[in-house]
Amino acid sequence: MIDENGYSDHIDNKASHCAKLLNDYYQKYDAQKGTQFVFSDLGTYKPGGDFNIYSEVKRKLVEDYHIPSYEIHFIQECKNEKAKKAMVEAMNRGDIRIIFGSTSMLGTGVNAQQRAVAIHHLDTPWRPSDLEQRNGRAVRKGNLIAKEFA
Repeated sequence: MIDENGYSDHIDNKASHCAKLLNDYYQKYDAQKGTQFVFSDLGTYKPGGDFNIYSEVKRKLVEDYHIPSYEIHFIQECKNEKAKKAMVEAMNRGDIRIIFGSTSMLGTGVNAQQRAVAIHHLDTPWRPSDLEQRNGRAVRKGNLIAKEFA
């Protein structure tokens, strides 16, 4: 027997904390269309309805904080380099405000730093160089908001 209440959503779980923090930055930098990166190598998005942390945090952002779902994307949605490039361009414009991804898919070759205001790590990568790579998505030349607010 499984106690359904024992595994229900809780306000103090990692997904809830992440959603609140994402919303705080979303509201604070709304006028600038500030963007955020969310990294997790565990529980990554896969279409088909299985539980994953990306979809759970997105659900909370949409249902609890009323952030439009079209402003939240997963890098795994991109089926090819052309789609990935379009997603990066949308992020630099501020059309996509929150992007989720793994270190391997979002941590390298993604130049979406122009409006980046925060990087969130739902897990810690095994190699320190991977953490550096993740942080390098926003902490770099070409970040227009950092130039204005740093």
